Amino acid sequence: MTRKRKVAEPRAERVPMFTELASTDPATTRSFLEKVFGWSFASTKMPMGEYLSYRTPTGGQGGVRPTRGTEAPTSMSYVRVPDLDAALQKIRRAGGDIVLPRVDVPGMGSFFWFRIPSGPMMACWQDAPSLPEEESR
Repeated sequence: MTRKRKVAEPRAERVPMFTELASTDPATTRSFLEKVFGWSFASTKMPMGEYLSYRTPTGGQGGVRPTRGTEAPTSMSYVRVPDLDAALQKIRRAGGDIVLPRVDVPGMGSFFWFRIPSGPMMACWQDAPSLPEEESR
């Protein structure tokens, strides 16, 4: 029997690829999303507290983290870009403000948060160069 080799799809760029939820009670948020949408979760201990990574039944992914200080519960869409520094410069030239400067996540990639001139916040993400294609999704 001949097996077909699975070819990895290219990673989509310049589209939302990850949504992070900031919650005052991540455990309750997790329970709600499991019951309502059937999402599965994995827990990771991080310096800011427990981080809950999720996957949706159709392959979507994101995370739930605790709110910080007086931060209101919110959600953040991350857009994958091929060049984080170039994206930062484009955002500044277009009138956006950098809210959280570049953060490097060892072995995964880097990101920053920005505010669109009309108010909403989003984030840009660049995969680490050594990250295998299949692990970056």
